[in-house]
Amino acid sequence: MLSNDDKATFIITRQFKLPRAVVWQAWSVADQLKHWWGPQGCAIDIHRFEFQTGGFFHYAMNFENAPTMWGRFNYREISSPERLVWLNSFSNERCGIARAPFSEVCPLEIQNTVTFAERAGQTIVTLRAEPFGELGVERKYFEDLHPSLEQGYGGTFDQLAQHLRQA
Repeated sequence: MLSNDDKATFIITRQFKLPRAVVWQAWSVADQLKHWWGPQGCAIDIHRFEFQTGGFFHYAMNFENAPTMWGRFNYREISSPERLVWLNSFSNERCGIARAPFSEVCPLEIQNTVTFAERAGQTIVTLRAEPFGELGVERKYFEDLHPSLEQGYGGTFDQLAQHLRQA
């Protein structure tokens, strides 16, 4: 089991001035998730959305003037409205796991655990990402990737905040 001081574990926390039920819906309803998940400048097309333990969220990431990239979640735990756990990976068009298009040593799967805590009508979202089933070289790559993860997840959470303001 990994501890909080594990160098491979990446943690990001954000606070939203909305009740937990509203924030939870943004993560659990396909029509909301497609508006904010993913890198900035990316449009998400959902090809499969099974919000249940063992289910998949399979999506295409479309960037202007670039080839489509595919991603998927494999939901491992859904404890509404407190916690989500999924394995995140790049994928092919058929929802099979694929290598990241930018690195042969990026871990094939990243386990994401998101918790939702409500305090005084506001929601604190904490995401914890860690490599899953990785080789040593993949673990090292993930450790070195933390600044990029900060930017990537940070941008995604900024998009979530914007979506919640507009919803």
